[in-house]
Amino acid sequence: MFSQAGNSAILRRMQYDASMVHDLIKTRRAIRRFKPDPIPQGILDRIMEAGIWAPSAMNRQPWKYFVLSEEMRDRLANLHQGLIEQIEDRIREKYGEEGVEIRRNLYKNFADAPIAIVCFAEITEGTPKANVISVALGCQNIVVSAWAEGIGSLIMTSSLAMTDEISFLCGVDQKKFELVAVILLGYPNETPQPPERRKKRVVYASAPSDIRGI
Repeated sequence: MFSQAGNSAILRRMQYDASMVHDLIKTRRAIRRFKPDPIPQGILDRIMEAGIWAPSAMNRQPWKYFVLSEEMRDRLANLHQGLIEQIEDRIREKYGEEGVEIRRNLYKNFADAPIAIVCFAEITEGTPKANVISVALGCQNIVVSAWAEGIGSLIMTSSLAMTDEISFLCGVDQKKFELVAVILLGYPNETPQPPERRKKRVVYASAPSDIRGI
């Protein structure tokens, strides 16, 4: 337990850092063009520590993160090469030919990102979705922490199309762990503009009348 003095010091620091945290969340972008420069081990350690300090259901800490580089990263990238064919039409409809080319490069070689993190959730009885949600919170910690270090990221849920292959690559028993996402990390080689936020996605309700007709 924290002492009262300790709690006060933490609260003062949180108030001082609050604007920085909000700026990190708002300025972080999904990066699809990376520099191949290696990420120092100390920075990687801090980023992954953030991932294991996420909140989790029943404090189960159900995550298993594989931080892949060099040959293992290349093997994972090779598994993704055929994905663009599955989503090309949808990408072209929304983002045009440029969007297709960006993602073709992404799936060809992870757009030069030097690190790929494979994120698994432990499978337990009771509320299996709770563990997936917990790992998703860990993913958020990872990408925000990375941005604080000047490292860009991309959370790839499209990797779920290759759950069997990725699990085999990582030596994971699919009866014990479920694939949640792959996260690419690297120094950004682009500065994407923030998309407009969708409207009316937050509802404040203090009485039933506040949510009728939504």
